Amino acid sequence: MRTVLVTGANRGIGLATCKILKKKKYKIIGVARSKIKNFPGKFIECDLSSEKEINSLISKVKKLNITCIVNNAGASFGQSIDNLDLKTFDKSIQLNLRPAIQLSLGLVKNMKKNKFGRIVNVSSRAALGRELRTSYSSAKSGLYGFARTWALELAKYNITVNTVSPGPILTELQLKNNSQNKTYQKKYMTQNPMRRFGSPEEVANAISFFVSDQASFITGQTLYVCGGMSVGHAPI
Repeated sequence: MRTVLVTGANRGIGLATCKILKKKKYKIIGVARSKIKNFPGKFIECDLSSEKEINSLISKVKKLNITCIVNNAGASFGQSIDNLDLKTFDKSIQLNLRPAIQLSLGLVKNMKKNKFGRIVNVSSRAALGRELRTSYSSAKSGLYGFARTWALELAKYNITVNTVSPGPILTELQLKNNSQNKTYQKKYMTQNPMRRFGSPEEVANAISFFVSDQASFITGQTLYVCGGMSVGHAPI
């Protein structure tokens, strides 16, 4: 039985991923700042914005033979160029990019030893550019370079590194960071070729594919789960 560690596992895409992988007989280790009831696996509380806490997490799980990592934790910070400050930028990097690299770096040695591994980064369609999201887009696009570089270096060890980039997914984060005004929602949805929000489960299925043996010859790639928004806006 393969062991998968999922960050941001207590809600949204992370929790949906844990549930789907559990049904497929993977052993699940969930990581997030706060635990939830009835989690489908082992849960470890960790503030992923803290370098010290991540190092402690790595020490706790090193002996658990983790072969798959899903770097899902993240948060969006909205600011216009006029209001952009570097403190917020640093905060975004510390949560959206650095933990993925730090955690993967701490666990990849075991994957190399086993000659097998899966690393899946959860980025965002916003990595291609989105208004008012300089810090978030910069951090999430950094996951692309991370995945593509590691894919090249780790391929000889049978370790794949891929990225899933969600578009408008109806999660707690989306509800928090975007207006729920009906007029705004209607305008936002008309930009999406499929004219609807995606579900966390639809993203989780893409993550599950990259973790599986069916994706064994795919590495360094990005799969957009965005209803077509990475291609362009819907025609008027």
